[in-house]
This record gives sequence, C-alpha cells and structure tokens, in this order.
Amino acid sequence: MPIVTLVALWAVSSAQLYTDWRRQQDRNDVSTRAARPVLGAFFALQEERRLSEAALADPAGYQSQLRAQRARTDATVRAVEALPDSGWSAPADIRGDIVDLGRALRDLADYRAAVDERTASPQQTFDRYTALVSRHLKVFNTLSTVGLPGIDHLVRPVIDEDWGLEMISRQDALLTRASVTGKLSGADRGQLAAWIGAQRFIYDDKVVPLLSDDEARQFRTLMAGAAWKEKTAVDQAVLADAATGGAADRFSQRLGREWRDSVQQVTAGLQQRNAAYAKTLTLATDQQLRAMRTRLIATSVGNAVAVLVVALITVLFTRVLRRRISALRTAALDLQTRLPDVVARMRRGEAVDHDAELPAIQHSGDELGQLGEALNLARHTALDTTVEQVGQLHGFEKLLQRIARRTQLLIGLQMKKLSELERKHEDPEVLEDLFDLDHLTARLRRYEENLVILGGGQPQRRWRKPVLLLDVLRSAQSEVQDYRRIQIEVQGRVWLSERAVGLVIHVLAELMENAVGFSRPPTPVEVYAARVGRGLAVEIEDRGVGMAAEQYEAVNRLMADPPRMDVMSRADDVRLGLYVVARLAQGLGIHVELRPSAFGGTRVVVLIPDDLVVVDASGPAEEVVASWSPGSDPDAPAAQAGPGTAHDPDPDTHRPVLDDVPTGQAVPWDGPRTGPPPSGAPGTGEGREVVRPPRRRLPSQPFGPPPAHPAPHAVGAQPPTAAPGTVQPLPKRVRQASLVDELRDPGVATRARPDERESGPRPTPARSGATVGAFQRQSRMSRRTSPTADRGPSDALPTRRSSPTED
Repeated sequence: MPIVTLVALWAVSSAQLYTDWRRQQDRNDVSTRAARPVLGAFFALQEERRLSEAALADPAGYQSQLRAQRARTDATVRAVEALPDSGWSAPADIRGDIVDLGRALRDLADYRAAVDERTASPQQTFDRYTALVSRHLKVFNTLSTVGLPGIDHLVRPVIDEDWGLEMISRQDALLTRASVTGKLSGADRGQLAAWIGAQRFIYDDKVVPLLSDDEARQFRTLMAGAAWKEKTAVDQAVLADAATGGAADRFSQRLGREWRDSVQQVTAGLQQRNAAYAKTLTLATDQQLRAMRTRLIATSVGNAVAVLVVALITVLFTRVLRRRISALRTAALDLQTRLPDVVARMRRGEAVDHDAELPAIQHSGDELGQLGEALNLARHTALDTTVEQVGQLHGFEKLLQRIARRTQLLIGLQMKKLSELERKHEDPEVLEDLFDLDHLTARLRRYEENLVILGGGQPQRRWRKPVLLLDVLRSAQSEVQDYRRIQIEVQGRVWLSERAVGLVIHVLAELMENAVGFSRPPTPVEVYAARVGRGLAVEIEDRGVGMAAEQYEAVNRLMADPPRMDVMSRADDVRLGLYVVARLAQGLGIHVELRPSAFGGTRVVVLIPDDLVVVDASGPAEEVVASWSPGSDPDAPAAQAGPGTAHDPDPDTHRPVLDDVPTGQAVPWDGPRTGPPPSGAPGTGEGREVVRPPRRRLPSQPFGPPPAHPAPHAVGAQPPTAAPGTVQPLPKRVRQASLVDELRDPGVATRARPDERESGPRPTPARSGATVGAFQRQSRMSRRTSPTADRGPSDALPTRRSSPTED
C-alpha cells in the first residue's frame, strides 16, 4: 500500500505538471499564430480609415489609394476570418474573441459602400472604423494573457504601445482630412487635444517605466529624434491655435505636410520597436515554457527515483517483517493446534509438562517482540486458567458423584424398606401405594445415576450373566413415569451381554421417557426390537409434535460426538437426558439416531453392536423373577431386569426380573438377602412365590383408567365365573404351592398338595392375560361396589375399614 500510494502521488504530480506545461505551451502557440493576422488587420484598418476620411473630402485625389488599401485590408481580414475554421484548437476565450472579431469585420463592406456613395459623414466613417480597430485591441489583450506570472508583467507595455499607436493613427486620420479640406473645427481640435494628451500619458507613464533599461533607452532615443520633435511641434501648433482662438476652422497646408512627414517616420519607428519588443517577449515566453518543461522532467524523474528507492526499502523491510511475522504466525498456529490437546489431556487428569508441550515463543524487544510476549502471556493465562478450571471441574465432579453416591445409598435403603413393606402387607390398596412408591424410587435412582454420569462417572449396576432383551426393555419401561402407554414388541429371543445391561437399560429408559413426555396422552409409544445385519436394533416411536430438521441434525450431531460436559455452564440445558444418552452410547459403541416419524412424532433408532449381543444365554429358572408389562396390571410398576443370582449387592445394583417364565406361572424367588425383592411383586422373603404377569397388553385392554391391583393368585387357580348380576370374590393365593417339598416352610399353616401344582403345558400368554384381566376387573368392581341386601355373606367382598370399630 505505501508503494502504491507513492506511485499514485508521483503519477498525479507528474500529470499535473505536464497539464500546466501543455496548457501554457498550447496557449502560447495559439497566441503566436493568431497575433500575426490580427496585427496585420489592425494596421490595415488604421490606414483604410485615414484614406476613407481623405476620400470623403477629395474623392478624385484619394480613390485609387483607397482601392489599393482596401485590397490589402481584405487579405488580412480573410486571414483573421479563417482562423476558427482551420482546425484551430484554441482556448475558449481566444476562440470567442476571434469569432466576435470576424462577425464585426463582416460589416466592413457596408462601411465602404457608405464611403463610396457618400451617404456617411466623415465623423460616422471615423467612428465605424475606430470601433473595428478597438475590437482588435481587445483581441490583443486576450492573446497577450499567457498565464505565466513573469510574462504577463512583460506583456503589459506591448498592449499600451498598441494603444499609443491607435492614438497617433486617430490623430493622423483627422489631420489628413483637415489637410485636404483646409478646415479644422473646434470639435476636431478638442479630440486632437485629448489624443495628444493620451499619447504622452501612455508613453511617459505606462510604457517607458515598464521597459528594461536598454529598451527604455532605445525608446527615449526614438522620442528624442527629429521626426518625433517635428510631430510634437505640429501637436503644439494645433493645441496653440485651439488655446489662442486663432483663425477659426482653418488648417494650413504646411502643417499638414509637416505632419505627414513626421508621423510616417514616428509610426514606422514605433512599429519597429513594437515588433522588436514582441520578439523579445516571445523569446522570454519560450524560455519560461522550456523551464517549465525542464522542471516537469526533473520533478517526474526525481519523484520516480524517490518512489523506486522507497519501494526498494519498503520491499526489504517488508520481507524482514514478513519473515518475523511468519515466524510468529507459525508459533501462534502451533499454539492454537497444540493447546486444545494439552487442555484435553489436562481435563482427563494426565500430568502435562507445560514448558515441554508448549514452549515459549522467542521474541525481541521491538513491537513484534511485544506481540510475541503477548502471545506468551496468552499462553500462560490459558494454561493457568485451564489448570484452575480443570481443578474446579474435577472437584465439582467428585463432589457431585459423592453426593449422588450417598443419595443412591439412601435410595437403596428406601427400596429395601419398600420391599419389606411389600412382604408384610396383603391389602391390595396398600400394595398399590407401595408399588407406586417403588416406581418413583426406581425413577429417582435413574436420575441419581444421571448425576453420576454428568459428574464423569458410570452407573454401578452390573450383571454377571447375559439378560434377555425383553426383560431389559421392561426394566427400562419400569423407570418411566407414564409406563402404561409404552407397548413393547420383541422379535425372537435375544440376550444382551452382562456388561451392557445396566447402561442399555438407562439409555432406553431415557429415550422412552423422552418419547412419553413429548407426546400427548393417551397416544401409545411403540418399542420394537429385532436382530439386524450389524447387531440389534431397537426402535422407539412416539406420536408427538416432533422437531424441526435443524433440531434433528443438532441432536444427531450430539449423539455422534458428545462434547465434554461442563455441568456448571450447562445447568439450564434441557437436553441433559440426551447428553446422558450420548455419553453412555459412546462408551458402548451404540449408534443412536433420531428421525421424523410417519405419525408426526419422532422415531429413535438404537443400534446395538454385535459384540454386545449374545446368541443363546439360557439359564435355570431360579435365576430370574417376574417382570412387568402393561397388559397385566397398568397400575403396578414394572420389575427391574437382571438375573436373580448374579446381581451386585451394592445399593445401586439393578433389581432382577424374570427371564422367560410363562404368564401365570409361579416360580421361586431366591434372590440375595441384601437387596430388595423385585418391584411390583409381593414378596415375603425366601421361598416366596411370584406370579409373572402377561408380557403384552391384550387388544381388549385399551388405554384408559387402570383397574385396581389384584392380589396374586396361585398357579392353576382359575378366575371365578360370576353369575349375571353377581360379583364374585377374587381367588386367594396358596402360599408355596409351586415349591417342592424340600423348599417349603413347615411353619406355614396352609400347604398345597403336590397334586395342586401345575402339571402339563404352561398356559399361553394370551390365556394368562385374559385371566389376569378378569382378576383386575373383579378387583376394581369389588372396591367400587358396596355389599347389597340381596347378596349373601359368602358373596360379600372384603372392604377397606374406615375405622377400627367398623365390623
């Protein structure tokens, strides 16, 4: 930019100087070219004016001389009129004056005709020719203005000399007419007196003082000559006659002859001096124009050399600065590239040598050195800030995990207490409330696990054996608030690896809760799972409002590459659940993608890789307990998934569920004593029988107000068939009816006979679902209906007591 600016300044300066020189040169050329014909016409018209005055007084004596002079005048006038039409490039002021002069000269023919026809008086003829001559003097004034300060001062005497010649010419014309007529009126004498006084003023006060010493001396020599003295004597004689009132209107022939003899010599001398001075003026003008040209060349060349020198110095300094700036830029880019990696390693808790990983930038003490020092300061500030932030973040994460772990311990104790209460109580309403509390506790446990994940930890629920996918889905369903709306369908028998069970349950529970929370009740949320070419696919589809295309893209980017979570800065982020899903999915290599649903909502595709899928992991029935599906009891929360004998005794350990026990089949519960019994199943401890509810909601069971919880029934017991208009009581459960004799508790009063145990094929899920559905309807009706008068004692259902005295 500096070089370009200097070149531009040099070009503008040189162009300006060249324009000034060219304008002055062109004006001088035009003035020189136009001055010759205009000056010729000037002198020719002066002579024609004198002869016209004489011809009016004596036509016969001066007609031939006038005709010859008119021919000479016409030649000069034609040269003046041809100037504008000869491709002449002149400034506007000069061209305008020449054109005006040409138009005025067109009236010359009329003036001549008036003289020849004697229709004009001598004074009219004199005035007409004088007007034409005065226009030439105006053109002289324009041509003499060159625009150069020194030349304009020298031109002034030339213009004044022309006016002096015009005064002498006017006097000559008037005295020539007086010589022919022998008369000179008083008015003519007054004009002569004015012209004579103007001549003296012009030459004595305006011309001679402005000339150089040599030229002034030559001019004084002319004025001291005999011709000038004779002219002066005639002037004095004319003025004396006018002053003394001599012979009225008489002019002697002698004075006329003396005038002509003297004035011809004086006019010739003045014209010669005028031409010499004009030549001197032209030389001075050319000299100044050459000086301007020389100054133009010198200035342009000097400026060009200065620009080249400055450009060379600038290039050299620029190369040096560019090399240093490039080194600083390389160091800054290296810092930009390596600093995030160092920060990431520090965030992971690695020990990092700052000076080795990010060496300081070497710099000098000038301005660029100060820039390098600023980069070093920024490096130190970034590292110090990162160390402080990492320490704060790790401390906050540890604090968050510690608080979450302690809360999980309390949740584990609460779940254990709930299990104990479930074993103690038989009242369906109490059990229903306990099941609701159990469900809320399971959800609370998942939220606490979210805090652990946000704090950088991992959930502590672990399994030692693979788990059936259906139980995993039901366990995830049990951790959702509005679990009744979730419909689960699994194609085939698929097992999950033990290391993925807890995390997959958490991921699916978050996605199910998201689907339920963003869809309008009572629309269902459909969950479908099946094996695919690259693993196991689980689809969760809701019928909610969906999201915009930009939101889908943003969420899928989050799932593909979850950022490191700064819980302090993202405490208000409503997508914390999606972030938890992304973190867990990234740890297991699970691909999660959100797409628009055909129903207007969102469909989530969870692709579990093959290394987390087990082809066949069948185990003994004693290792599983019952789970939940909406087709059995909509009011009871689903049981937790996991093999019974392989669960971790830690309070965070997930609660086991049934593996694959047919609907309605009672199986032994032999879980660990330190953990709570399965949620949603009434338990009393070791040897307690648990009935597995049906897996799917029957088509005859739409979504709506759920019935009350029925009491579990013994295997093989059929729902009573109520007569029309009557309400049958619910069948009672026979304790330990499905256990072998070696496992039964002798202290139990009621013992089932071996032949009461189920023998033969297990009932189908649809049959068991219909049975449990009947139990639910009867339980609901029994709680809503009071005993009537026409019902016998044996038909009355037990009702809840409002006070101890009601019996």
